[in-house]
This record gives sequence, C-alpha cells and structure tokens, in this order.
Amino acid sequence: MGKLLQVNNLRVKFPLKESDVLAVRDVSFWLPEGRTLGLVGESGCGKSVTAYSILNLVSPPGIIEAGGMFYRDKNILSMSEDELRSMRGKEIAMIFQEPMTSLNPVFTIGSQISESIMLHLRMNKKDAREYAVDMLSLVGIPDPHKRYDSYPHEFSGGMRQRVMIAMALSASPSILIADEPTTALDVTIQAQILDLLMKIQEEREMSLLLITHDLGIVANIADEIAVMYAGEFVEYGPTDEIFGDPLHPYTKGLFEAIPKIGENAERLKTIPGVVPAISADPGGCVFHPRCPAGSDECTEKPIPLIDCKDGRKVRCIKTDR
Repeated sequence: MGKLLQVNNLRVKFPLKESDVLAVRDVSFWLPEGRTLGLVGESGCGKSVTAYSILNLVSPPGIIEAGGMFYRDKNILSMSEDELRSMRGKEIAMIFQEPMTSLNPVFTIGSQISESIMLHLRMNKKDAREYAVDMLSLVGIPDPHKRYDSYPHEFSGGMRQRVMIAMALSASPSILIADEPTTALDVTIQAQILDLLMKIQEEREMSLLLITHDLGIVANIADEIAVMYAGEFVEYGPTDEIFGDPLHPYTKGLFEAIPKIGENAERLKTIPGVVPAISADPGGCVFHPRCPAGSDECTEKPIPLIDCKDGRKVRCIKTDR
C-alpha cells in the first residue's frame, strides 16, 4: 500500500514577544491510498495547525520550522507558489471547521463552486456550471439547479457543510482533509455528513485525514488513529488496537471520560490538571504533571514515540509492549 502523504518530524512555532509557542512538535505520520487517519485530541492541541501545515497554509507569524512533508514523494515545503496553488484543491482538498466563514457571503453557492472547477479542471463557464450542479446533486442538495443561484445565508448549517464538501471534491482530489466537519451540527445531520464522506471516499478511493475531538466518530470511520496532546502525538496506530487496549495514560483518560450508557456514576471521570502552555521544549514527558503513573524518570529527557509489538507507537516509557 503506497504512502500517498508522508509527514516527517513536523515542527511549527508561533514567535511571541515573551516566548515562542510550539504548536506542533515532532509530528510524523503517513497516509496510504484509500485509507482514513483520525487525528484526535483536545481543542488547542495542534490538530488544525498540522492540517494547515500539510497545505503550507500556516499564517504569519507561524513558522514551519522543521520537518518534511511529501505528497507522492514530492516535498511540499519546497514547492513554488504556483505548484502549491495547483496542488491545493486539485490534489489535496480541505473542508474547514465553519463553512459560513469559508464561503463568500456576496457570491452565490454555484459561482463559488464553478470558480474552483474552472481553475482546476480548465472548464468553460457553461460546462463548469453543469458540473457544479452535478456536484451539488452528488452531496444531496435538493433541487440543485435552483440552489446553484442561492447565497450561503439561504442554506442551513448542514447544507452549507454539504456545499463545502461539493467544492472540495469538485476536482477529484486524492486526499481530503476534513477539519471538524460536523462541529455545531446536530447528531442527525452529523450522521448524514459522515455517511456522505464515507460513501464518496469508497466510490473515489480517496484518502481521508479526519480531524476531530469526537472519539465516537473516529471509532466508526478511521483505519488508524493519532492521539495528539500539547502539540505532539502520544499514541498512533490501528483503530481497533487503540480502542481495544489504550496504552498511553492520556488515551486511557480520554476513553474513561466518555459517559457509558447504563452507567450510574455520580460524577463523570476527568483528567486532573490542565494542558500546559507549550512555550519551550519539555525536558521530559509533557503529560507528566497530569499522569497517574508518572515518576521522576519521566522528566529526565524527552520521550520518543516507542514502537510496540502490535504496530502501535506510544510516547510513554511505562508501556510494557
């Protein structure tokens, strides 16, 4: 199975007057063709910054300080602006968290999709309109010929998200990055959007990088999971293995915090403490202050991702795998 996307030792910082914020530290993963990787973790852990880095879209003052990102063995960080513009949308497309901020409110839905089609597929205006209508139909927009001329504010949140999916898929990308695609949608609409993504992925044999904080979503969709905490991966491997037997204390804490149906607990379980502000490289395990199994040994030096027998990688010296 070929490595469509390879990310090696990614490091992203945001320089501030007081000190630098290290949003992403030493992140490495690969995405095979036709597979789904779920990137999970708390808000602010670096998931979205990782996604923007893949498209070289980290906004100033953010700096991609180190690492390599390769799409079909070509280094994304060494691409020219013209090459990046050609790749974005055509080879690697992205669905952003809030469609209302991604869609231009003064242009119709159809014109925005057609613009992307004309740019990447070199179609004329008439053909692009017909293709855009087909894309709206593909993602389940009712009466697509009429809705082509509608404006973003005339759509519900779920329908706007479908429009964003149609736009992202219009050039048939090899990779789709979905950044919290179901945020602020009710449960029924969430299920519809996820079913749509899975259906289209299967039909087009597309790779999917799904970014979310919802463990239930990745359990049903992802082939592999990367659990992120304070800018770094703490556990990475097959979905079934991680859900069946989480190894890192943070992963265990996340799973234990999920309410269980039929459980009559007086209080929900939580992970004590707070996520640290990462303004410098930690001297040891970044999770140590909150870890129930932590010891002085965990603070002596940075903890690498350790290979386990079942194909997983875990950033913990306490694991016995």
